[in-house]
Order: sequence, then structure tokens, then C-alpha cells
Amino acid sequence: MTANDPIAGAARRRSALEQSMQQVEHAAAAASGNSGWNDDLTGSVRQLEVALNHHIVEVESPSGLLEQIVETAPRLQRLVEDTERHHVTLTEMVTTLLNMIAAARETNTPPVSTIRAAIVELLNELTRHRQDGADLVYEAYDVDIGGY
Repeated sequence: MTANDPIAGAARRRSALEQSMQQVEHAAAAASGNSGWNDDLTGSVRQLEVALNHHIVEVESPSGLLEQIVETAPRLQRLVEDTERHHVTLTEMVTTLLNMIAAARETNTPPVSTIRAAIVELLNELTRHRQDGADLVYEAYDVDIGGY
């Protein structure tokens, strides 16, 4: 893989996304009674939002990885479209989570347990997305990006 290779770019974004996911999990697991919990969580979810947006821009750009997969393996068109739809879902989930956290700051509603449940759901979806992405790249190129 070279620096300008779409697979290398996706692998870099994949790694940044994983690190951001870990930061969100760490922030969510902290004691919610701590006065900085909401701020720390907001900051980590914002970083996740940036990492996710960079990932999406990287793989969906013209001549990006998803376009190249379809060119290389047209049989994977449906899976690429599924990936693009999942990007929309993930972005919406992050936005919803940020809105929940902001509302909790103002009114203490929703409760922390609801916010944490939304975080678990988001992290599960992101994990599945990363796994599906690794399978898609492997199916197209016989390259395993799972370790990145």
C-alpha cells in the first residue's frame, strides 16, 4: 500500500475511527456524577464525529475506495450502496447522540442510562461497519485491512 492508495487511506481512517470509538467508550464509562462527565463525553463524541466524517469523505470521494471497488468488482455494487446507506445511518446516530447529551446538560433528560444505551448502540453499529468494510475490501482485493 502506498500513501496515495485508497486502501491505505481507508486503513488510516479506519484506525482513527477505532481510536475515537475507544475514547467515547472510555468517556461514557467514567462516573457520570463527575462534573466534567458531560463535557468529556461531548468532546469525545465530537472527535468521533470528525473521524467518521473523514472516513466517509475518504471512501466516498471521486476515485475513492468505494468507487474503485465497483470498478474492480462490479458484483459488489449492492454492498457498496449498503455501505453508503450505513454512512448516513451512522451520521444520524452521532447527531442524535450529541443532541441527547446537550439536552441532558440543560434538563437532565434523558437520563445517563439512556445516553449510555445510545452509545453502546452506536459503538456496536460502528464495529459492524468496520467489520463489513474489511470484508468488502477483502472480497474486492484479497487484502485484509482488519488489523488497521
